[in-house]
Amino acid sequence: MPSMSSPSSCVPGVQARARGPERAGLPRPLAVGALWAALALPALAEPAAAPCPAPAGPPVIQLRTAGKALQGCDLKGLMALPEREVSTTLPRELGIAGKHRWTGVSLKRLVERLGGGPADTVQLGALNDYTVTIPWSDLQQYDPVLAYQRGGQAMSVRDKGPLILIYPFDAHPELLSSQHYINRSIWQVNALTLK
Repeated sequence: MPSMSSPSSCVPGVQARARGPERAGLPRPLAVGALWAALALPALAEPAAAPCPAPAGPPVIQLRTAGKALQGCDLKGLMALPEREVSTTLPRELGIAGKHRWTGVSLKRLVERLGGGPADTVQLGALNDYTVTIPWSDLQQYDPVLAYQRGGQAMSVRDKGPLILIYPFDAHPELLSSQHYINRSIWQVNALTLK
């Protein structure tokens, strides 16, 4: 009777085809290693998905994460991300009267695209070096928008742009009773850092 390790068949006169590593002419341990390498190398060669496309123009925001390289996003790159809109009236302390339609990206989704989550601290910085810390609970409960348009128009630095963090004040009137949310409505945003 033929041995089990032999490529011969149990049927007399019929030669069995070698399977697995023997077929490739490699010893079994080398073949297994080659298989793992073939599966792992394509995954290692592909870079992790960037939070936004590489900037074609000057970046409007710098994205930083602990232990990872800095990435800039231009306005076109941010506009390529899933859009979120909110119509709300801002507190008068922010100096923008009336109800406006704000268009931008969900801050929560942008943080998640950076690999952030509930354990991270989200810090936004402005052109004048003002910074605010946004708790994850705000992202979960209110889903504020990092807006790049007001009323369908891009915002200049003079108009508190190019980016401003907008909380849905009309949908959540309780936000108006806390100075924290007014202070967190940072304008001229130019940096997002995960710590």
